[in-house]
Amino acid sequence: MIATGMLAMLLSAGAVGAHAQGSGTVAEDASADMSPVDVLPDIDVDTYDDAIIDPAKTNPDLIDGLIYKPDAIPLSQYRRRATDPESLAALSNVDVIAGDGQTERSYYAAIYSGSTSGVYFKVAAQICDMMSRTFERHRVHCVPLRSQGVGSNIRLMKEGRVQLAIVQSNNNWEAQKGIAPIPGARSVMSLHDEMGLLVVRNDSDIESIADLRGKRINIGPEGSASRELWLELLSRYKLTLDDLDTVYGVAQDYNELGICENYIDAFGLWIGHPASLIEDTLGCGARVVGMGGPLTDEMVKANQYFFNQVLPAKTYSAQEEAISSYGFKASLIAYEPADPYVVYWITRIVHENIDRMKEMYPTFRSVVADDMFKKGNFLPFHKGAACYWETDAHACDWQPYYQQADPKGQRKWNYTYQQ
Repeated sequence: MIATGMLAMLLSAGAVGAHAQGSGTVAEDASADMSPVDVLPDIDVDTYDDAIIDPAKTNPDLIDGLIYKPDAIPLSQYRRRATDPESLAALSNVDVIAGDGQTERSYYAAIYSGSTSGVYFKVAAQICDMMSRTFERHRVHCVPLRSQGVGSNIRLMKEGRVQLAIVQSNNNWEAQKGIAPIPGARSVMSLHDEMGLLVVRNDSDIESIADLRGKRINIGPEGSASRELWLELLSRYKLTLDDLDTVYGVAQDYNELGICENYIDAFGLWIGHPASLIEDTLGCGARVVGMGGPLTDEMVKANQYFFNQVLPAKTYSAQEEAISSYGFKASLIAYEPADPYVVYWITRIVHENIDRMKEMYPTFRSVVADDMFKKGNFLPFHKGAACYWETDAHACDWQPYYQQADPKGQRKWNYTYQQ
């Protein structure tokens, strides 16, 4: 069959005994069909601007030393005079004549996520869907933007093209520690669990990470996030690549074919659950296995950005019992110059409607409301998020520059910060 021939060629090219060398980019997490949310088609996220940033104070895109020219946002909503704290609010509060003749103000938000077939894009689309459902409360238009994933989101933020983006809690931690800085990055909130899970062939006798010795696995391309996670996990179990029968270094897109065509015994994903990529693979005589255990617990204790997690029973086909594993949090971050009004309302709407979102969107079922503030947010909070989370008495000092419309057309805030 053609599919078999193609897979054999790809996997054979990606494996050399136990010393596979991979190439390419990290494959995005697959998921269920997306909600019908429009995606702006004219944003080329695959091309980066490597030009030297103009440090001159006259550069209109330079705000407090950070370049800021976010994609998909009207120019009037982000270009301002850095020395005038009222200028952003003045530009953002552009009057629009509504159909009933009333003058109302609108704002714009864009969330960089991942590929359109991935979990991150789905999550961003669902956040924007909830913003649309509650639009009259805040008048914030929201759109999800595709990207190549976490690495792409970080680079886009460094280029000043991002308002908000989804990354991982370990990216948040590494940025805060200065290990992998993201200039201007600020925490907003944690989202769903990104749990590590093994998908193994039924005839492989794999019940834990320790059982991978002598097996065929795909750990992803060189430089990919999944490969780094694999190597860290295997080292905890004192397993090297030489201890495995065959190690493939190809994109995660080929995992399902690898299992179905009997080229690999197992693959691992750190992903939001449930995920269609995993469910589809189970139809080929496979099952899910957790990554938990005493040695995993030691790794979690040694790394603040990892968390012990449990996959509820019946999340996947033939999974009758809960599964213990570990992982990290998906983390929503914002660029420091981003409009605090927009960041505030996204934080508030998602947190206040989290139970509703759990019912509507399965990916959010792992979210605990308190954890959205307490876990995975290692960077300082953006001032819009800090205002909602009430981090200090001055967190909402920006509010007097903004007004919110009530249904009668009067201007007022629906939220009052208690000092």
